[in-house]
Amino acid sequence: MTLVHFDSPTARSLRGAPAANRPAHLIVKAIAAINSWRMRRDEQRALESLPLDLRKDLGWPAGDMRR
Repeated sequence: MTLVHFDSPTARSLRGAPAANRPAHLIVKAIAAINSWRMRRDEQRALESLPLDLRKDLGWPAGDMRR
């Protein structure tokens, strides 16, 4: 098995390259966006699973109210 770390010759050659020129940068951005979406979704599910009285105390909007 080969271990690649930040001080590998490939990583050193990519340090000076613009971020837009690196395909890995796009992959990292996509993964970060997915993780952010997943975290927001999990937080919303956790808040929605709270009892109605507690949600009202927190200022969470009721489902039957128009915004």
